[in-house]
Amino acid sequence: MKNVRLPRHLLAWCGYALALGLVALGVGGAVAASTVDPAFQPVLARLVADGFSESRLRRLFSRAEMVFTQKAMADKLTALYMRKYGLRLVADVQERLAGLGWYPGPVDGRLDRMTKWSIKAYQTAVGLAPNPAASEALLAELDRRPEHAPAGLAFPDFSGQEVHDVVLSPERLAEAREFYARNAKALARVRERYGVPEEYLVALLAVETRVGHYLGDVVAVVNLASLVAGEDPARLASAFAYERPDAKRQAWLDAKAKEKGEWAYGELKALLRYAEAQGIDPLSMPGSIYGAIGICQFMPSNALKYAVDGDGDGRADLFGVDDALMSLGNILRAMGWKPPMTEEAMRKVFFGYNHSQVYVNTIMGAAERLRADVASGTLKP
Repeated sequence: MKNVRLPRHLLAWCGYALALGLVALGVGGAVAASTVDPAFQPVLARLVADGFSESRLRRLFSRAEMVFTQKAMADKLTALYMRKYGLRLVADVQERLAGLGWYPGPVDGRLDRMTKWSIKAYQTAVGLAPNPAASEALLAELDRRPEHAPAGLAFPDFSGQEVHDVVLSPERLAEAREFYARNAKALARVRERYGVPEEYLVALLAVETRVGHYLGDVVAVVNLASLVAGEDPARLASAFAYERPDAKRQAWLDAKAKEKGEWAYGELKALLRYAEAQGIDPLSMPGSIYGAIGICQFMPSNALKYAVDGDGDGRADLFGVDDALMSLGNILRAMGWKPPMTEEAMRKVFFGYNHSQVYVNTIMGAAERLRADVASGTLKP
C-alpha cells in the first residue's frame, strides 16, 4: 500500500480533534478549567458572553501552549510611548554613545536610523554582534568598555528614502525571483482577475513573509489573547520599570493598553471564527506579534472579509500559495487597486495595507528590481 500524504489543513484538523479529545478525557495529564492561565480567565469569560462555546474554549485555553506573554502589548506600547515621549532607556544609550563620539545627536529618546547605526558601529568596534536595539545590557557594556570613536568618524547621511535594506539584499531578492518563477501561473491568474501585476504581489510577500519562508515565530491566537489580557496595567508594570512614567504618562499608557486590547479582542474573535470555518486548529497558525496570519499576513478580520479560494478546493486557506495570492489580489482591489495606476495611487493602496512609508518604499523598490529582471531575461516566468 502506498503512503498517503494528507494536505496540511487536514493534518492540522486531525491534530486539533485529537488534542481536544485528549483534553476532554484528561489524557496525558490534560485537564480542563483548572489549567487555564489565570490571565486568560477574563478573556475566556468574555468570549463565552459573546456566544462562543464555553466547552470548546476551555479545551483550547487549557492546552499547554496557551500561556500569557506580555511581549506583544509591551512592544506595542513601547513603540507608541517612544513616538510620543521618547524612551529614557534610548536617551541614556544615546547620551553614552554621544560622549564617546559614536553618535552626533540629538538625545531625544527615539530609536531612529542614526541611533541604530551608532549602536552597531560601537558594537562592531568592541567585537560584539551588531544588534541595533537599546537595552540595559548595552548600557552596561558601554560602561564596562567605554571605547571612543576614531577621530573624524564619518556619519552616514540618512536624509534619503528609508527602506528595509535586508529585503533588497541579493539573498532575499533571489528568494523572490524563485517564488515568481515557481508560481507564475497563479500570479498571472491574480493579475487577470484583479489587475495587480506579478511583481507587486511578489514584492509585498517578500516584505511580509519572505514569500512564505517565514510565517512568524509566535502563535497568533496566543498573542491576540495576550494583547486582550494586557489591558490590565498590572501585567505590564515590569515592561516600563526603567522608564518610571509619571502619573500623567501612566494614565496615557493605561488608556492605550485599553484601546489596543479592545482592537485585539475583535481580532481574536475573528481568528477563532476563521479557524472554525476553515477547519484549522487555532494553535497551528503561526503569526506576527500582533496576530497577522498566512503567507500574505492578513489580520483575522481581513481574513474573514477577503480570503478567497484560489485553487478550487472549496476552502480559503491563507497558508496555501494559490489561496493567499488570490486573497491578496482581492484585498488590494478592495483597497483601491484599479488599473491604470499612478505610482502615487499604488503607494496609497500599499500604505492602506500597512501604515508604514518604509514598508511602501521597500515594496516599490523590490517590485522595480523584479520588473527589471523580467525585462532583462534574468527572471523567466
